[in-house]
Amino acid sequence: MAPASNVRAPRRRTPPTPWLRYVVAVAAATTLILLAIPAMSGVPWTTIGATLGAVPATGLSVLVLVWAVGLLAHTITLTAALPGLSRRRALTLSLTGSAVSNVLPLGGAAGVALNYRMARTWGYDRNQFAAYTVVTNVWDILAKLALPILALPLLVLTAPAAVTQLLGPVAVATVLLALVAALVLATFLSPKAAHVVGTVAERLATAVLRGCGSQRQVHLHQHMTDLQSGCSRLVRKSWRQLSLGMALYTGTLLLLLWGCLQLTGAGLSPTAVVAGFAIERLLTMPGLTPGGAGVVEVGLSSALLLLGGLPAGVVAGVLLYRALTFGLEIPVGGLGLLAWWWTRRHLTAPAVAETGLATTPAGPA
Repeated sequence: MAPASNVRAPRRRTPPTPWLRYVVAVAAATTLILLAIPAMSGVPWTTIGATLGAVPATGLSVLVLVWAVGLLAHTITLTAALPGLSRRRALTLSLTGSAVSNVLPLGGAAGVALNYRMARTWGYDRNQFAAYTVVTNVWDILAKLALPILALPLLVLTAPAAVTQLLGPVAVATVLLALVAALVLATFLSPKAAHVVGTVAERLATAVLRGCGSQRQVHLHQHMTDLQSGCSRLVRKSWRQLSLGMALYTGTLLLLLWGCLQLTGAGLSPTAVVAGFAIERLLTMPGLTPGGAGVVEVGLSSALLLLGGLPAGVVAGVLLYRALTFGLEIPVGGLGLLAWWWTRRHLTAPAVAETGLATTPAGPA
């Protein structure tokens, strides 16, 4: 038998699960867009392309302007959630996080990690960024859940009979999601709720680790109470600004969808557009594919067709809307990331040179 010192431990290969899921998700999104949309709408791609090609350049420029105004409105929420953050940096966080989330496997986590590194370079600590992440996501979810609740009465009064039959399940699902969101919000506003959740989570994590033979100590209770304290202070101080920014951002997205459908001749009433927009907001929540690609396009188009829209105009309008809210964020966010990287590199290089330290790349903060 060979000496123990010469025996090499077998290499542990990391399973390619994230990349495999990403490939499957991208393939599913591509299939939905290329095959399901024409099959569902009965409109061939040649007709869809001709409808999009007929959109005037002036109208397209106005849509891009509305999209940009929406992003600026969103910075009101972001700067409220991270005090001292400038509008420019808030815009950088928003665009770069969205770009990474839209193109990478586990993109949401990657986007948060990138934004965390950016925030650290600007002087924010871990607790500040954690509170920022929780509060902005909770406000985003609450805004998405509020829309169906507001839109349901409109649908009851105006929707065709085929649509009203679906309102019951949609209402139940929306109320349940709203209750979950309210519970999460209460956890981060109430010290007692945070104490209970943190204690239960810590005991469960400890039990799982012990079951796996690990003696690692976890301190989820302390992290939860610290996070609750930061979120509570933030919400009590800035809830008006948080809500104002989210309301303005949501309103510009609704205006953007209406403008896209108008330019493509979808023939929908304002009430139908509001109802479709509420459904679109819900469809972006599960994250089954990067940025909801494929799922949102098919789901929103189907809803608007049920509400009486003209097939070619509906599909073209939805694709135009998604090209602005999903597609355009990728190159613009990529440019923002490149600018941040270039600025950070050129600002830190002189400081390193003055101290005489070796110019090795800095790791994540």
